Amino acid sequence: MDLRSKLRSLVRKQDTGIPDLASPDDAPNDFVFEPTVTIQAIGRTDKSTSSSDRANILEAEVLRSIEEQYYSEDLFDAGDYELQKLNGNYELDKVDALRKSLRGQLEVVTRKLSEVILQNRAAYTEELKRVTEIENGLAVTVETSRKARRATEICHGNFAAQELKLLQLHSRGQRCSAFFHALMTIKSLRRTISEVENLLEEGNFAEAIELTLSCRVTAKALRQYNCVSQIYDRLQEGLVDVESKLDIALNQLCQEFDPKVYVKVYHAYQLLDKNQTAVDQLHMHFVTRIHNESFGIVLRCVEQSSHRKVPLESLLRKPYQELCHFIAPEHLVVTLLTLCKALWEVMKTYRAIVQWHLDLASQRKGAENPGAVTDTSAPDRDLVEVYVLHKLESGPSRLWSDMEQKVRSLLTQSDAASHLKYDGFGHLLAVLKRFTLVGKEFGAANSVALMDAVRQQASRFFSAYHKTKLEELHFFVDNESWEVCPLKNRFTCFDLWEFRFLKPRAGTENSMNSLRTQTGFFSSLTGQESPFDDVLHNEERSEDVLLDVGEGDKTLSDSDDDVMEELKQEHIDETGERRTFDSVRQRRSSAFKSIALGGPVVTNSTLSVLRLFGRYLFFMSMLETNAPEVVNALSQLFDYYFYTVFSLFSTDIHEYFEAMVISKRLTLATKRIHENLISTQSDHVEMGAEGRIRIPAPHISPRINLSDSSNLFSLPERMAAMESLAFLASQLDSLQPILERALPPQRRVFLQQFYTQSVALVPDVRPPVYWCVVYRSINYDTALTTMTEMQWDIKHLASHHSEYVDHLLKELEHFNRSLKELSKIATVTKDVSDTLWTLVVWLTNRTFVEGFSGAKKCSNEGRALMQLDYQQFIMNAEKLTLLRPVPDREFVDAYVKAFYLPEDALEKWVKDHKEYTLKHITGLLHHAPSLSKKSRQRLLQYIEDPDGVKSRK
Repeated sequence: MDLRSKLRSLVRKQDTGIPDLASPDDAPNDFVFEPTVTIQAIGRTDKSTSSSDRANILEAEVLRSIEEQYYSEDLFDAGDYELQKLNGNYELDKVDALRKSLRGQLEVVTRKLSEVILQNRAAYTEELKRVTEIENGLAVTVETSRKARRATEICHGNFAAQELKLLQLHSRGQRCSAFFHALMTIKSLRRTISEVENLLEEGNFAEAIELTLSCRVTAKALRQYNCVSQIYDRLQEGLVDVESKLDIALNQLCQEFDPKVYVKVYHAYQLLDKNQTAVDQLHMHFVTRIHNESFGIVLRCVEQSSHRKVPLESLLRKPYQELCHFIAPEHLVVTLLTLCKALWEVMKTYRAIVQWHLDLASQRKGAENPGAVTDTSAPDRDLVEVYVLHKLESGPSRLWSDMEQKVRSLLTQSDAASHLKYDGFGHLLAVLKRFTLVGKEFGAANSVALMDAVRQQASRFFSAYHKTKLEELHFFVDNESWEVCPLKNRFTCFDLWEFRFLKPRAGTENSMNSLRTQTGFFSSLTGQESPFDDVLHNEERSEDVLLDVGEGDKTLSDSDDDVMEELKQEHIDETGERRTFDSVRQRRSSAFKSIALGGPVVTNSTLSVLRLFGRYLFFMSMLETNAPEVVNALSQLFDYYFYTVFSLFSTDIHEYFEAMVISKRLTLATKRIHENLISTQSDHVEMGAEGRIRIPAPHISPRINLSDSSNLFSLPERMAAMESLAFLASQLDSLQPILERALPPQRRVFLQQFYTQSVALVPDVRPPVYWCVVYRSINYDTALTTMTEMQWDIKHLASHHSEYVDHLLKELEHFNRSLKELSKIATVTKDVSDTLWTLVVWLTNRTFVEGFSGAKKCSNEGRALMQLDYQQFIMNAEKLTLLRPVPDREFVDAYVKAFYLPEDALEKWVKDHKEYTLKHITGLLHHAPSLSKKSRQRLLQYIEDPDGVKSRK
């Protein structure tokens, strides 16, 4: 510290008695000290107290005027500072005044310093004495230290040299021992590396990891050695190699699951604390396997295609979707089946891994002991296990999405499906349905995207197939000989091979549902079994439906000359089985025996339609979403057959009888079918402008002559056609519950309409079909002419009936004989016989009423004769027919009895009985004795009203 600093501190420490000394900062910067008194020397006393006080005040003011810079402890150049204050203004007066001011300040400071020194003289003396004592004490201490050092040197030289040498050698030995131990550890570490490699080769990953981790700890403690640092790096690389080999082992487990190997791999991942990574890698390997399996299977099938023109090297570079373009139609089903089997193995392996983890979780849960000491790492491990199990349980949806995409690409990226035959496409649907069932059990997925693709493919295929089958059906009916096929007793459509999938027979709830409820594949199938092993099983296409006639059956004999030559030709049924008849007699004998034993009346066309029904139902069972389309196609088959039978065998009905024979609902039905289904402008099946399918109108085979009276105007053919239609309708009735279950509720209205507007109208077709047989076989015109020429205004009632009755009875007897003769070559069933005789009676009754209404005059006796004639006819007609009672008797009896009704009752009768024609009512009114002329005229006007006429036609 320089003089100024000391001076400043002394000044501030002393109590000079100056009140409140201001700091230099309080003084103005331009203060100029101008002493007004003369400073006296130190030690000089004033003569008076007042002069001394003034001197102290002046000194205090001088001290205050000293600037702060002079108290600074840093190096301070006072001269330079004062010169800077002058700022270049070096006027002599000003410089001199500054000099005087500084001198005055110096004198005050000096005097003040002297006073402070004098005041602290005693303290200084005391301090100086204390310092002298300290110097003496230090001198004694230095001497003592010298003596101690000399004593220590003597002791070191005499005693400690040898002992310190021993300590040094002992320390060196300990360092050598530690180094030797380090060398042995390094040697062990090197051996451990090879042992780890051997353990990895053996697949003992857990021990390899444990050994590697323990060696890492040891090597980390010795990393100060360069060689150990290299070993540590190799151990670190070894852990990476272990993870790589674990990934390879995990990939192999995705190919073929082995619980023993999986335990080792999973435990190894636990030691690495990478279970979560392991489950992610597991999913990645399964996805990779799905792709590789799919690509390899499709590639092998493409290589087998004989028409493949793309080189193998180019195929290997193509993506999976593009590779599917090259699948040939003949290899599509096999490719799909192989792919589904491969995907089944993937699902089975994944399910096995999930089941292993579920069993592990159950074992741990059962092994928990509430009283046991808990492991602090257990909660973390349990959380990891929960994560792994949750990840595995959610994995099937992702894997199923990939598998579904592979199958969907195989279907949609190739047009091979549209070129399949029916059996091939049926196998395709069967495989896909089984695949979706397996997928639903695997991942609870609905396979919406796959089913949409299948539905589109199926819709295109089925539309083309249905069109082709309608073409075939049109060809069949145009060339149909309308002969009865000899079938076994109690034959139904379920006996055909096409309905094999509905076993047990329809009517039970399990018929079609058996195809829907196949589950439990993963639990029931073991080993190399798969759900697809029995999908394409080659079931023998055999059916025992045709009736065989023994050689000894001689009850049916007939001349072959009366049989069409074409019946001697080969008969080929739908199954492809060729049956050759040595003679037409044998075939007719078989058919005759079939019907006699209660067998159905079925033609080749009927069998074809029934087989199509079975195929359509199978198609619908395989793909329920297309059920509405299939049901619509099935209805078109029946409607066309229905229209064919009606149009071919009811065209020769006289216009006068059409309204009587053809019901109104049958007229509406045939008109609807003609407008919606029949094409009159083309000779092949085509799609109409409105999107509806159109079939050419059917034509009768030229070999069939409907005007041939020798066989009752082709009664066998009419019977075969009509009764086969009735049998077809009965089979549809038995199939109705199956169709209803297959359709969604909102689409069942169409099915009900079909059954109401088509199937239920089959009985209405019988009268038009058999009408011509009756009308042409019996000569009603002669009897009607005779009745018109008779005199009905007789006065006396004869005891014998009229001649026209005998004529009618003779015609009926002739018809009966013809019917019996025909029955020798073609069995006439009871239903057909009853229908024919019902029409005979019905037409005869109309003939009676027609003749009675044509009478010009009629008396009461004439009315009695009419009743007698009709009674006589009924009595003899009952001998010819088994119908009891004779139908439609009321038609004639009511008409004859109406002549005797009073006026009011007759008027009511006319209004109530709309079944009589205008001619019948007019004849009745003209000859009714109870009517007055006015009433007769009024009733005639009533029946001639357009509404009245309309209601009678």
